[in-house]
Amino acid sequence: MAGSDDETVELGVTENEERRLCGMAGDDDEDDLREDRDALFGPGADDPINVDDDGPAVPACGGAPPPDGNSAKRSRPSTSPVWDDFEKLFKTTADGKTVRYGARCLHCSKIYSGFSSGGTGHLSRHIASCVKRREKTRMSQSQISFNPDGSMRTWDYCPLVARTQLVRLIARLDVPISMGESEAFEEFIKTAHNPKYARVSRQTTTRDIQKYFTDCKAKLVETFGTSVNCVCLTSDIWSGNAKEDYLSVVAHYINSDWQLEKRVLGLVLIDVSHNGQNIADRVASVLADYGLTDKVFAVTLDNASSNASAMLKLKPILSHYLGFDVTDEPEYASCNDIASSSVNSMFLHQRCACHILNLIVKEALTTLKPLIETFRTAISFLNSSNQRIAAYKSYCIATGVRPRKFQLDMEVRWNSTYLMLKHLFPHKSPFTTFIQAQYPRSEGEPFLLTDEHWMIAQKVLSFLELFYDSTVTLSGVYYPTSPLMIHYLVKIALHLKNYANDIHIRSVVQPMIDKYNKYWRDIPLLYSFAFILDPRAKMKGFTRVLRRLGGLTSTDYSTYLVGTRARLTDVYNKYEEKYGAVRLRRTDPPVLSGKSRSAWDEIYDDDGAAGLVSGSLPGTLNMSRDTSATSLLHAVRSSVSASNASELVSYLDCDTVNHLTDDFNILNWWHQHKLTYPVLSIMAKDILTVPVSTISSESTFSMTGRIIEERRRNLKPEMVEMLTCIKDWEAAEARLQQNVEDKELEQAFEELYLD
Repeated sequence: MAGSDDETVELGVTENEERRLCGMAGDDDEDDLREDRDALFGPGADDPINVDDDGPAVPACGGAPPPDGNSAKRSRPSTSPVWDDFEKLFKTTADGKTVRYGARCLHCSKIYSGFSSGGTGHLSRHIASCVKRREKTRMSQSQISFNPDGSMRTWDYCPLVARTQLVRLIARLDVPISMGESEAFEEFIKTAHNPKYARVSRQTTTRDIQKYFTDCKAKLVETFGTSVNCVCLTSDIWSGNAKEDYLSVVAHYINSDWQLEKRVLGLVLIDVSHNGQNIADRVASVLADYGLTDKVFAVTLDNASSNASAMLKLKPILSHYLGFDVTDEPEYASCNDIASSSVNSMFLHQRCACHILNLIVKEALTTLKPLIETFRTAISFLNSSNQRIAAYKSYCIATGVRPRKFQLDMEVRWNSTYLMLKHLFPHKSPFTTFIQAQYPRSEGEPFLLTDEHWMIAQKVLSFLELFYDSTVTLSGVYYPTSPLMIHYLVKIALHLKNYANDIHIRSVVQPMIDKYNKYWRDIPLLYSFAFILDPRAKMKGFTRVLRRLGGLTSTDYSTYLVGTRARLTDVYNKYEEKYGAVRLRRTDPPVLSGKSRSAWDEIYDDDGAAGLVSGSLPGTLNMSRDTSATSLLHAVRSSVSASNASELVSYLDCDTVNHLTDDFNILNWWHQHKLTYPVLSIMAKDILTVPVSTISSESTFSMTGRIIEERRRNLKPEMVEMLTCIKDWEAAEARLQQNVEDKELEQAFEELYLD
């Protein structure tokens, strides 16, 4: 048995006690001053001093009470913290005294000497090395957590992590910044989750928000600098309830995995006139913060005159990505003048397609306003009284119809008018009967709602459906929208032509056709390039679609076709100059022969447009079904060399891809063929990045409206910007930015059931 501090006593007398019986000091008696004390104070120095004669002495904790003869003496309390981890052991001596002789570890049950005359140094050393105690401490402070790969790890509570997660929670749920210091929140966390949680003051949370925003922004700047070729922007101005106007700047880009991403870069207070110079200054400032001034490919804006003025100011600043020369030519050259338009004017300023759709539809709703007002009046009459709503609910239950209320539309948002009619039609019968029975009218006056109202409304609903679906589709975030525009130009033109002779709504169609021709008869080159860079279309599909559009809009697109091919070559030549070095070794393009007839030929079949396209394209250009991209190249006398144009020519001369199902991913196709087309794939990636809608900026305002709601109007503009960006970036990480505003609008009309 070793005589050390870790020696245990299981039975009998320990070695240290044997040494003491022989008059020798034990191993743990380095602090034993008993002999010196007895010489100074006498042998009775061990006896406690009785300071209270009214009661018996209280024994030390963990031991037996002293005998009756010593009841007047009180033991001196132990002050060492080691006794929190040890149990005191007592024994009775021959003279009847109760003395402490040992200490048992509460964790591992080992027994050590513990005479009151000895020290506690050996006990402290055991506590520091006790394995059982460390295990119990670790188990009481840790939990098991799972890693993303399914493996387990020990979770330790960290206040810094808790504060960071609180910042994310506040941004994502739009809760007050002071929530961390709320007594109710603290009680909830301590009771249900973590008893070690400590309150976080509003000031601390504010600093944490600033730090988290700065860290996330730094990561985003690094991503832009190392993994992104270019970005495409959207921007818009919003006036909030707090009488403060904000300008948003949103970036769209394709990441290293060839997936579309969207990030809010800034939400800047614009407390001055909304003129072009002020807008341009704030956009340029945001871009400079992120180091993106030289990486802007296109900017999508609505049709406000101030935006056009801002782009004139921004063009010299943002025209460095491909080194384009800045000119004062219009953004949209006409079909006949396209050959002379500058490369710069093709992309940099894009008009929001959904805004143009809004202008087209409003032409119809202005004429249809009396009809729509009738349904608004009926819905307002039902919603104006709780008793009336209760009566309608009872009537619906009696007739076996699920009862619900109905939402009024917003005049400034035509898609809400569509949703109002859409959710009203399933309840046509009970709603009409109830309104006819309850709505007051004079004798001989017709009912508020008649069958004719419903019949016209049904046609209006069917007529608006395509425009609503187009708006939703073209507002997508995670898939390219630019190659879809040509498809919807054809669909909308055909849709307007089909309704032009409808007896009930033909009066509204012609103004819509005029508005369509104003903006889209001259097809923006971006839409054409994106359509051609869809491997299912190429020049073959583009030639056919121009035939179809020419017949639907009575436009000669022959010059536009030739000019588009020439401009496509010019743009490719710019990319060849900038990115030609990436071509290490180019593989030969696949040769696809014997392919079955493409489904796109069915969509744009000339037979389907018989009588519409006669004479729309001159025969001198030989625009037959067998027209090749190579012959077009010679026709426009392109100056580019064959070596530089080889990728473009090879791509256009290959057969189109016959994969026309919904699961076709155009970005994946270009990613898979980037070795075959190393330069052309970069050009395609940039063009496919451009959003055709500013809905992404408008959805930012939807988020901001909740951030600075009535109870949070005192937030500083800097905090509003940080919370907006953090919320958007959190949604981006989870890829939850898709059509936020449309879903909320639909839910506002759907979630009105009364059961």
